[in-house]
Amino acid sequence: MNPNKIVWSEEKEKLKRLPFKEKLRYIWTYFWIPIVAIVLVLGFGTFLIVRIATNIPDNWLMVTFANTTAQAGTGSQLWEDFTDYAGYDLKEKKVEFNAESYFDFLKDQAKGNPYYNAFVTLSDVGELDAITMESASLAALGQSGRLLDLNNEKCAALKTKYADRFVYYTPTDENGTELAPIPVGIDISDSLLVTKYHLYVDNCALGVGAHSENIKEVGDFLNFVLGEG
Repeated sequence: MNPNKIVWSEEKEKLKRLPFKEKLRYIWTYFWIPIVAIVLVLGFGTFLIVRIATNIPDNWLMVTFANTTAQAGTGSQLWEDFTDYAGYDLKEKKVEFNAESYFDFLKDQAKGNPYYNAFVTLSDVGELDAITMESASLAALGQSGRLLDLNNEKCAALKTKYADRFVYYTPTDENGTELAPIPVGIDISDSLLVTKYHLYVDNCALGVGAHSENIKEVGDFLNFVLGEG
């Protein structure tokens, strides 16, 4: 007989003999880790379902600033300066900045990383509009499939303006042969993110979320950080 079945059978018999309160105490004592894990998974899943179904609140723009310790989240000086510059009606839709995300494809930090998993979820449901990180890390992130190919017709305006800044990811086929490079980012190493807000020390690039519908607003953000407004 399967050892797991024997153990579970013994546990059930043990529980049958306990009073109700003792059963609850016993279950919590020995099974609290899987119980908490299940509750968290169900809670996060419910949140996503409600968020996607209701699409509330909708965003003008959602940007993740990865791998930085600088204050750059919603309500930061960067957020204040950009929203003033853009002039969006924040009663109509939101601008969300997130600066609490730490993962690096170059250092094999994706698998099991909760920050990477959050990035994947936001990208897959179309909530993420842009992400910034070090240029080489962003190029490596291109292999995830969660960054928009900037050759896409949706990005025609960005390509016209920033093609000379493109950062490329080079995919390979099943035999390891390199295929045509794909532009997955825009180099903004000379932007305000480095020179004024000090999010990054030397270099950084911006990638567009694979399912973003706010490409124009991404362009507004690029205009702002590159001082082109």
